[in-house]
Amino acid sequence: GILKDEIYPIITSNDSIIYDDDGIRFNQTLQALEKLKPFFDKENGTVSAGNSSQISDGACMLSICSESHAKELGITPLGYIKEFAYAGLEAHKMGLGPIYATKKLFDKTKINLKQIDLIEMNEAFAAQVIANIKAFDSTQFCQKTFNSAKLGQIDENRLNVNGGAIALGHPVGMSGARIVLSALKELKRRNLQTGLATLCVGGG
Repeated sequence: GILKDEIYPIITSNDSIIYDDDGIRFNQTLQALEKLKPFFDKENGTVSAGNSSQISDGACMLSICSESHAKELGITPLGYIKEFAYAGLEAHKMGLGPIYATKKLFDKTKINLKQIDLIEMNEAFAAQVIANIKAFDSTQFCQKTFNSAKLGQIDENRLNVNGGAIALGHPVGMSGARIVLSALKELKRRNLQTGLATLCVGGG
């Protein structure tokens, strides 16, 4: 599939080669998902193992250097980091990290959501991504939190276009690098210019 360009084969201890991610559940059904019980709030909750990312094993490598050094090495860059931002917020709101960081990024760069061609947002939980989508487009939230206008409506046709962590897994230590790589690869495939990679992290 389209993600083969992002997967590096691994040779196991018995010299067999693994070409495909084994975390994706191809035989999953809606009927099976409906039977899953809420994980956190047992009585009224909606977050279950079926709409949460699985903790997976994984690694991702990105080489970051100056353009001049890349030329010295004869390497063609996949893309360029225009700017970055990170933001802290209350622990119980940790899942909203993407909008907090994106607001800072937009303030620094003076760009806006309409100028972003593709967005990779790590989806620890489906509810967390939905909350961010709503917060981006909420005048009330942005006015109360940032004293500013809303960031705008996220076009879901440009968000996690090849699936996110619920589908692909969430190897916690590498998910940030993975979404950057996925954004760069997809921008190249579609001949687009600007991507946003964003995620929330708890405790660091």
